[in-house]
Order: sequence, then structure tokens, then C-alpha cells
Amino acid sequence: MDNIWGNIAEIATAGATIAAVVVAIRTIQAKRVDDRRTDRLNRINQQLNQLYGKLSILYETGMRDWCSFIEQHGNDSKLFAREFVDFFPSGENVDNLPSPTAEQLKAYRKWLKTLFTKTNEKMLEVIYANADLVIGKSMPQVLILFAQHVSSMRLLQVTLDEEEHKEEAGSKSAILDDWREYVKLMAPYPGDTGFYIGACFEVLKEEQERLLSTYETPLTEMEIARKIEDAQRGKAKFWNERGVEIRAKRATSSAISSNATFEPKL
Repeated sequence: MDNIWGNIAEIATAGATIAAVVVAIRTIQAKRVDDRRTDRLNRINQQLNQLYGKLSILYETGMRDWCSFIEQHGNDSKLFAREFVDFFPSGENVDNLPSPTAEQLKAYRKWLKTLFTKTNEKMLEVIYANADLVIGKSMPQVLILFAQHVSSMRLLQVTLDEEEHKEEAGSKSAILDDWREYVKLMAPYPGDTGFYIGACFEVLKEEQERLLSTYETPLTEMEIARKIEDAQRGKAKFWNERGVEIRAKRATSSAISSNATFEPKL
């Protein structure tokens, strides 16, 4: 009888031990899940706070400044919608497009030095200081091209300053009134900069909200990167289609205006 009770006691002890081990394993697993959620949320908070949030604000500010400049001093504001504005002629029909005058170029130099350069430099400082927070395994091409553009604008700014000093000293500048000389020194501004920054900010905000309000499994960094690529393509498609639509409407409007005849009211 003692042997039986001894075996039962051993079995009970073993069962309790196994149960304790199972509970311990589940506790460790749950803690690992919680730690992962916390780590992912902390990184997303950092990405929004230190990188993409700042870039979003700076980009929006810069775009509003640019549109304000175009409205006051550009030619395209009379031709295209506000989202599709350029100051320097470009494209296949560049020779048929209105060119900036000497007065417009003077205004450009003022806005460039006072606003545009400072905003772009701030954006580049944010990127350099927080490169480790960039989403994905490598530096996005759009940010590399943006850095190249900003570097080229530094050279342009120095050149323009030197030419203005020459004119102040009484010498005539050969490039200040020639917009083509400006373009020669510029690396192209990557047109998808806004799409990329906007997509990153929106996707990260969405994931942040999801982690704060649900217990769903956090997305990995690569899953977030794929969502950003999809969002970026969606934004580009929307604006490209809207651009075609707006240009078509304006072309139709111009054709109607040119063919209309004047009928005096009696």
C-alpha cells in the first residue's frame, strides 16, 4: 500500500512539475510577445518622432512656400493646377514654354536663400542624424537623390552669391539673368519625395494606432516597407491621373475660348 501511495505521490509531483514548466514556458512566450510589441512600438515611435514626422512637416512647409512663390513669381500658375507647378521650363517642348525673366530670377534667388535652401538643409540634417531609423534594409533611392539635389543647390547658392557680389562691384554677370545656367548646376529634385515621405508617415501612424488599440501581431520592418511601397505607388498613380485629367480639362477650356466668337449684348 505504501508503494502505491508513493507512486501516486511521485506522479502528482511530476504532474505538478510539468504543469509548472508549461506555465513558465507560456509566461516566457507571452513576455517575449509583449517585449516584441514594446520594441516594435518604441521603434515606430522613434521613426515618427525623430525622422518621418519631422520630414513630413518640413516637406509640407517647403511645398507651401514653393507654391506661394510660384503664385507670386512663376508662369505655370496660369497654366496648371497648383500641384503641378514648375519655375524652370523642362521637357521636350522646353523652347516653347515661358522662361523666367531677370526680375523673376532675382525673386527666385531671394526665396532660394531665405526659404528653400534652409528647409531642404533641415530635411537633410534630419535624414543624416536618423539614418538608422530609415525603413528597410538599405537607404531608399529617393533619399539619396534628395541628398544629391541639396548638395548641388549648395554649389548653385555659392555661385549665385559670387555673381551677385560681382555685379555689386560693378561687373556684369554672365549667368544671373540666364535660367539655363541655374539648371546646369542643379541635380534634379526627385519628384517622388513627397509620395515617399507621405506614405511612410501614414503607414507608420496606422501601425502605431493598431499596436496601441489591439493585441494583433506587430508587422515586421519588411512588411511595413512593402506596405509603404504600395501606398507610394497609390499616391503616384492618383496624382499622375489627376495631372492628366486637369491638363485635359484646361486644354479643352483653352480650345473653347480660342474658338469662341464675341457676341455683343444689345
